[in-house]
This record gives sequence, structure tokens and C-alpha cells, in this order.
Amino acid sequence: MAVKKIRLILDTNWYISATINESSRKLLYELLTNENIIILYSNEILEEYQKVITREKFKKFIRIEQVTRFMDLVISKIENVAIKTDTKGSRDPDDNFLLSLSIDSNADYLVTGDMDLLVLKNIGLTQILTLSSFLKIISLS
Repeated sequence: MAVKKIRLILDTNWYISATINESSRKLLYELLTNENIIILYSNEILEEYQKVITREKFKKFIRIEQVTRFMDLVISKIENVAIKTDTKGSRDPDDNFLLSLSIDSNADYLVTGDMDLLVLKNIGLTQILTLSSFLKIISLS
């Protein structure tokens, strides 16, 4: 019998962290290479990532060529989902696309550090939790 794979969304801030921080990068690599996890993303996550990572404050940590290489590698290992649902529910309207992605992708978990999302606890069947809580669930911590 096949094991049901965990469908996971990582909030944009985890990709930013993994781009500039080695320990976050190693953890992302573990998640990307875990055969029981499917990491999901949307074009909206990519757009937000590009907007944030090119801010002046990040230029001292990483060059644009490194960002491109990093994202090319990550995108080759994750699954794109087109957002069709227009969900409202976050205190921060800019986060609503993550709620819509959760519904449209049938995600099991949305991992974030954003209190505007964490306070919701879930959206549909998707549990919204911190990375440390997720790692306890999958026993990587």
C-alpha cells in the first residue's frame, strides 16, 4: 500500500530564509528530498519572493545570480498550482493568496511564521502551523 504523501506549502519567508541562511537552506533541502513530501507553490509565491529578495537590504547577503540558481534548483523539485479560488480570511489581505493556494492545492499543511495566518489555525482541510510544529509532526526536529 502506497503511503499518502504530505502536501505542503511553505510561506514565501521560508524561501527567503533558505536563500540567505545556510541552516534554513539545509532544512529546505531535507524537505525537498523527502520522498513523502510534495512541496506546492504558486506564481504568486514566486512574484512575492522576487519582490522581497531583490530589496536593497538583501544585496549584502546574496547576489542575483545566486538567487536565480537557488530558485531554478528549488522550482525543479516543487509542484506549481494555479490559484483559482478567491479566499478572504487573513487579517492581512496580502496573505489571502496563501489561503487560496491551500484550498486549490488540497494542501495538508501551510507552514508560516506569520501571525496573521497562524491565528487562523486552518483553512479548509489545511492546517496552518509554524515550521517547528510541522517538523515535530514529521519527526525531523
